[in-house]
Amino acid sequence: MGNGKFALILAVLISVGVAAWPSVTQKSVVQGVTVAVTPGNLSPDATIWDFAVAYDAGATRQLKGDEPLDQFVLLGDGRRMKPLAWEGDKDGTKHRAGVLKFIAIQPRPKELELQLQRPAEKQPRVFRFVFGDWSA
Repeated sequence: MGNGKFALILAVLISVGVAAWPSVTQKSVVQGVTVAVTPGNLSPDATIWDFAVAYDAGATRQLKGDEPLDQFVLLGDGRRMKPLAWEGDKDGTKHRAGVLKFIAIQPRPKELELQLQRPAEKQPRVFRFVFGDWSA
């Protein structure tokens, strides 16, 4: 599966399961593995927040040992939240996509940080989402 299919999977996840805002997809590439994260429903009154996540290991690698429930953490206003659920592909392929769900931090902080600590990567990948004074 090439970059076109990777982008298509991410677009479908966003349009079907995630009403995205701020709708900016962030990508991180380390050791040839791309991870893209798009925030979903992060509204101040939501009880569950979600993020569309897509992995692409390229043509030569497989995603063995990646477990989103163990490797992601959400930080906001000094709180550290582990994921509640992963709704998506299983481990062991070159491409993986799904939706990561967290219990919402209340009140919603002005900034969230989603960290991913993958096996064999020294530093966590960091995805930041800033809300500022935005309101619905």
